[in-house]
Amino acid sequence: MRLPAIYSPHPELAPWIHHILVMSLDGSLSCLPSALSPNLLLFVRGGTALPQADGSYRAVPRASLIGPYLTPRVSRALPGSVFLTVMFRPGFLAEALGPSVVELRDRIVPLDEVLPPALVGQMLASVDDSESADDWAAAVQGLLRQCLRPRRNPERLADLLEASTHLFSPARDIAAHMGISLRHLERRVAHGYGANLRELRRVARFGFSLARLQAQPLERGALTRIAQDFGYYDQAHMDRDYREMAGLPPGELLRAVSSGEPGYWWCRFGQRDFRDLFLPGDVDSVQARLFAPA
Repeated sequence: MRLPAIYSPHPELAPWIHHILVMSLDGSLSCLPSALSPNLLLFVRGGTALPQADGSYRAVPRASLIGPYLTPRVSRALPGSVFLTVMFRPGFLAEALGPSVVELRDRIVPLDEVLPPALVGQMLASVDDSESADDWAAAVQGLLRQCLRPRRNPERLADLLEASTHLFSPARDIAAHMGISLRHLERRVAHGYGANLRELRRVARFGFSLARLQAQPLERGALTRIAQDFGYYDQAHMDRDYREMAGLPPGELLRAVSSGEPGYWWCRFGQRDFRDLFLPGDVDSVQARLFAPA
């Protein structure tokens, strides 16, 4: 079995989720950045644990739903661990499953507390009966196809996403563009994203600038240009946001990635895979609308 393996979502699930990743982690740390995308995490083998303030580790449930995290998250996998993960597209989990995403913020919830326990158990049994990553991905997608609500229209949040053209405009202007009150806008952002508008803007700027960093080798002065292109006041502003959301400023993050530090495995995918796993399918057009020169 060759890992990592990446699978396209089933057509019925494509409006809701990114591509599926199956990967091994052999006892190493993962240093994961902030993300607005909740994700389903399943350990086929082994498991992972989160460091606690007293120096101990708390085990993560074998199958769990992880809410939005707006700070870096460190975990340590057991030796020989193999995991599967799929990220929901930002803003769509509440439509797909029902609960407000703000209820999941900074939380890791056992999957059988969110989805029907019997169906989760059937999925785990199917995974345990096979040694094929293809079968594991199919079992998880089968579970999601049973549990997501096809009668719910993922386009209901498209008006909020279409407002991305105005994402960095004053909140009252965004609300007026969408034809809703400011209070309604604030509630919808919290319900769909688990964040307020300021946080949504910060993570959007961080995520798209990170994709630019990941996509190409940097020449002298590139960090300053990227800071300008993505709406940071200056490079110091970008450094500060990266430290708060990825744990390292961009220059140090790139050095950690290039030196092979295992915790930053998520930044070593090729550009196409990185986009499929973590970013909108139309990332270039979204990026152009978000960060077009004034």
